[in-house]
Amino acid sequence: MLTRDLLRMKLEGDRVVPLLLKPTPGNLRMAEDLLAHWRGGVGQRRGDLEDAALPIHHRSRAQAAARGVQKLITDACRFADPASTEVLRGAALAASAALIIKPAATSEDHRAAVAEQVNLHPDELAERLYADLPHLATLEAAPTWTPAQALARYDLALCQGLLLGARALDVTVLDADTGLRRRLLKALRWRRLLADVRLDAGDALRLTISGPASVLDQASRYGLQLALFLPDLATAANWRASADIELPRGKAQLTGVARARLDLSHELGLRSESAFLAHVPDELRDLGATLAAKLPGWRFVDAQLLPLPSGELIVPDLQIEVDGAIVAVELFHRWHGAALRRRLDHLAQGLAPRLVIGVERALAKADDVATHPAFVRHGFVFSEIPVARALKEAVGRIATR
Repeated sequence: MLTRDLLRMKLEGDRVVPLLLKPTPGNLRMAEDLLAHWRGGVGQRRGDLEDAALPIHHRSRAQAAARGVQKLITDACRFADPASTEVLRGAALAASAALIIKPAATSEDHRAAVAEQVNLHPDELAERLYADLPHLATLEAAPTWTPAQALARYDLALCQGLLLGARALDVTVLDADTGLRRRLLKALRWRRLLADVRLDAGDALRLTISGPASVLDQASRYGLQLALFLPDLATAANWRASADIELPRGKAQLTGVARARLDLSHELGLRSESAFLAHVPDELRDLGATLAAKLPGWRFVDAQLLPLPSGELIVPDLQIEVDGAIVAVELFHRWHGAALRRRLDHLAQGLAPRLVIGVERALAKADDVATHPAFVRHGFVFSEIPVARALKEAVGRIATR
């Protein structure tokens, strides 16, 4: 992802347009030169390689773009973990403080005296004292991308960087692939994003992803989660998204515009190789393994989306077949307060009779959730992950109806 100082954009009325890198001969050559530079730098120090890459930046017509491509390359590089010099640094500073009481004639004499105290030559001490700084890390491996792949990653990272200034995102997914839709909706939950999920009259999936500024303690963290969702969304073949974003401070001061609308879609050609859609969170994987061991009569099946009459969709975390009955399980964490209240209303109306809801203990204590009639019938409480006994009891109440 690109930092705000590397974001390239232009304003068109009330819209902000990302300046994507087209695969022109010049851009491809710039990416190829940077990739070759870092691949050829294995064994060298990061700071030296960054300095040596400056001529490549200067040859580019858009130096900010070259710096952005280089950031993505270095983010993907592997550097050797430097040996910690904290102990040596502490010993040297303590020796220096003791020796300064009786100052040496010159600074060189003082450094020599400190080096003697830690049993090192002065030159070796100077080299090792701050050897754990990032610019001194040694490159072990560089990414094997093609130039075209580097440009595609840049375009996606640029749009992600702009989304850091968003607090909400409106998404439409036109792909009819039910599996893709289910994976996208699961990705939303795993990234702790709050969404209103609906199907419109044309069967398009519409998401309104938003939340209060304090949903993750800091509003900027919510923007980060929205940005991290973009690679997942870009795996769809037909989609569009829009957000009202806060412009970087420098751009806002230059233009006098603080906020603008960002429109993204598949038509921009954003490409993603996101592996997150196939990801199963450790807590759910561990939960499934634990339950399978303790409840051999249960069979865990792929969770299906549950439509409501309003067009909203329920996205279960688990779906269980027990004694021929199918029961869906939806988990609500402390940041799902508004969604939980809406779901309790649905259950009270009898709209999802085969749904069990698990509520994190801290959330269950708020607003008398634990005494709500719908929760008494459909719910259970958990701390970090659901335990088999509580889940078994709740599923049993629903499965036997």
